[in-house]
Amino acid sequence: MLKLDSVTVDCVSAVNPSVSPVIEHDYVSKPLSQTETETENNAVLDVISDVFKEMKEKNEEAMLDLRSQCQSLTSRTAVFSSVLQKYRGITDLLDNTEHFLQDIILEMRKRVPLLLEVLCCAAIPANGKVAPSLIPILAASYAILMKHRFHNLSAFQRLTTAIAIKGGLDDRAQTRLNHLGLTLSTSNRIRFQESVHDCSLKLITESLKSNPLVKITGENLDIYVKTSKLTSEKRNQDVHLFTSNVIFSRIATTDMSNTKPNVEANKLTADDVLLTSGSLKQERLAYAYSVLLARILCKLPAFQSYKKLIPEHLPHEYSKKMEAKSLVYPLPIQFRNEAKHEDCLCIMDTYEDQLIKMFTEAFGNTDVLRKFGVPVGGDQLTRVRLQEAKNIRCLSVTPERRLDDLHPIVCEMWHNKQDFLEKCFKALYKTSNTPPTLAYFKTLLQRSNVNGKVKGRFQPHFDLLMTVGEGMITEQFMEFFNMEDMDSKPQHRDFDDLSHQPKDQQKSFLLDIIQKFMKYFGYGLLETPHLIPRRNEYQERVEKRSTILVNGQQFIIQTSEEKTCYKEEDEVYNYCMLLCHWYLHVIEMHDTAKEGDIHRAVLNCKYAIPFFYSHSKLSKYLVENVNYVLQTEHLLSPLQSLRVLEGSFVNTIGGKGKCVESDLVQEHSVCNQKSLIRSLGANKTEKSISRATASADAIAEICSQMDNCLQIKPKSGRHSKTVSVNDQIIVSRELRKIRPFQYISGRKCQGFSSLHPIPVTTENVPNMKDWINHLIRRLTRGQVVPVEEEEDEEEQDDWEED
Repeated sequence: MLKLDSVTVDCVSAVNPSVSPVIEHDYVSKPLSQTETETENNAVLDVISDVFKEMKEKNEEAMLDLRSQCQSLTSRTAVFSSVLQKYRGITDLLDNTEHFLQDIILEMRKRVPLLLEVLCCAAIPANGKVAPSLIPILAASYAILMKHRFHNLSAFQRLTTAIAIKGGLDDRAQTRLNHLGLTLSTSNRIRFQESVHDCSLKLITESLKSNPLVKITGENLDIYVKTSKLTSEKRNQDVHLFTSNVIFSRIATTDMSNTKPNVEANKLTADDVLLTSGSLKQERLAYAYSVLLARILCKLPAFQSYKKLIPEHLPHEYSKKMEAKSLVYPLPIQFRNEAKHEDCLCIMDTYEDQLIKMFTEAFGNTDVLRKFGVPVGGDQLTRVRLQEAKNIRCLSVTPERRLDDLHPIVCEMWHNKQDFLEKCFKALYKTSNTPPTLAYFKTLLQRSNVNGKVKGRFQPHFDLLMTVGEGMITEQFMEFFNMEDMDSKPQHRDFDDLSHQPKDQQKSFLLDIIQKFMKYFGYGLLETPHLIPRRNEYQERVEKRSTILVNGQQFIIQTSEEKTCYKEEDEVYNYCMLLCHWYLHVIEMHDTAKEGDIHRAVLNCKYAIPFFYSHSKLSKYLVENVNYVLQTEHLLSPLQSLRVLEGSFVNTIGGKGKCVESDLVQEHSVCNQKSLIRSLGANKTEKSISRATASADAIAEICSQMDNCLQIKPKSGRHSKTVSVNDQIIVSRELRKIRPFQYISGRKCQGFSSLHPIPVTTENVPNMKDWINHLIRRLTRGQVVPVEEEEDEEEQDDWEED
């Protein structure tokens, strides 16, 4: 019997389970000096040694087998090595995180069954019930023991270190966990993060050997660092960084034509960038609109039986290829400010140097880089500043100095959608709560996070528009089909019960009636708004009397004529019609991104031009949409055009309908990097920031896969779903009371008296085309285009140093 101050342990009971241990606790709380702590630790180590000797003597054969089994796990040979060693590399860890814990248990069952039996005996309660939560517990116990045995068996500790970094644990906390065997040491953590950066560059080089067609996206990363104690030497500072991703092509191949089309730029007109009524492109966009409208229609009880007829995904030419998972790798962060031309030149030079190095390592020279080049994308500011920086170097001698390999420079789709939503709220959102405006429904639905500034809070504004817009489209359907409420049956003269018809005829009939609905309300006809029913026009017979003198006698002559008169505007009708136009195009842009439909992306840009023009002819993204259409349809070679189009969408997880805009992926990278920079505390040096940002995406991916492995549901906010069922019921109930799509002459909508039911009226179309022609001339010549100066409303992080 060995007594250690406050704990008495019967060593024999540790060996013989039939003997209950005798433990005496002396609950005396007193601090221990360092010498006393070391003495206590040594005593506990003696206990462990005694237990080990007793076990070895009584179970010598079993112990020898267990030691032999554990010894084989430390082998460096790939065939015999443990998964704790095989998955140490960042690539292997990323590929196997989702089933890592299961692989550990299977390894224990196969290679150290005795250890698994002992751990199960200790962990499983007397009733024998085995819960799923036992898997990570057994895996963690095994991993901690094996890491203590051999330092290379550290895959689990690398996993937990990534989780600790993502969670923002400081160095002190991670050091404590390291002493508990749960994470890597500080020095090993730093080496682990640096290995992520090196591995990323190696993977880019290896991937280039099989596919040299890549695209770069860039985004600014701005932070404001506040010092805890202000001095003359130590001040608060703005830190401007620039982060980038490399995206590999999934559709374009090197055997495609790379010859630019023979287009006379001075002959391009507005008709070349706008949708033409009756064209195949306009019909294709109208079909996409009809499917989106049909999805809303089939939510009504009377039409739910037709839901199966509507495609869940709109197929396109490259559907299968866009389902494949994209290869996306981060480039090293740059300490540059894209708002300065000199820094933009440095950004482009850095791109050029990195590409030359990687292509040289992959192919031995830069011939492939010179032949195919690399498109560059970003938001409007990035596109303009990088293009201006390139123009500055246009007279340089060498291709590297002229930045010839970086072409074309285009604007990306998520920022285009964000600005489109911004313009929607500027047109339709004001503080007055007049029914049925967005501000009214914001108050009614208690969406306090909506303030009209979309660039700082995109998702809340998007969700509100989705809820209100869908409710208004539903109200339009109810008016069109003469339905009293959502549960009533349609009374439209062209609608019949189709249940007895073949499915093909049902689908065709349903889409035909949707087309009539679109024509009735003017959807898809922005270029020819005169086709919209003129519901405010009527004819009036005017009686006229005139008096004449004939031979001194007075005669009265009475005549009548038809005169066209106009009723007073229905401002509520105009407001709701305009909101539906904005809403439908937002969901069209959203669905296009999900499907990765590159052809619809161009159509969306064409259709969005009148919307941006309705806000201001100096709108930034009016210019970007015109430029995007010019580049992809008229100025670039077929290969380059396809690379720009497919590079606009990325599929980070693989699967149908899982694509997102490439600049949105870049925004997610920025969020991951900001999170890791925040965890640095006062140690925000260039080296530490570079190391943290290089590993940000990999660490975020590891944590995401670990959540899937442990079946941890993602944190959801109050409005986790875009359209809440309860909110939709509230919106529909209010709209039924107001009946906004029954034209009532003279009905007012406070603050929106000047709105039209469509973005651009017939009278303004010639002016719009003249301005677009002006933009085309300047863009094709590479000249600067004047745009409005908008206040930057994006939220910036304020961090205080420790």
